[in-house]
Amino acid sequence: MWTYYRDVTLYTIAICLFLGMASAAAFDSFAEGLLNLALIFSIIGTGFGELAFSYFQKQQYYMYHNLGFTKKALILKTWGINFGIGIILALFIAIWI
Repeated sequence: MWTYYRDVTLYTIAICLFLGMASAAAFDSFAEGLLNLALIFSIIGTGFGELAFSYFQKQQYYMYHNLGFTKKALILKTWGINFGIGIILALFIAIWI
């Protein structure tokens, strides 16, 4: 499970950083851009990371299935952890704005 989380989260971070840099000009301050990045990471970032994982490492789902993990359970646990981390980061950034 932890390997799946790490792989999907690395894809998620890369995609969210790209989206954050692409939308950086839309915000007045750096902190607002970081807040946007944290919200993208927590809400839709895991979906993007899972799509990238499915594209590049689809065969690994057979290994996780043989270990007793379903695809749905892996995605929900990963999204839950990333959602919690992202919301905590967003609240921490919002305090400093």
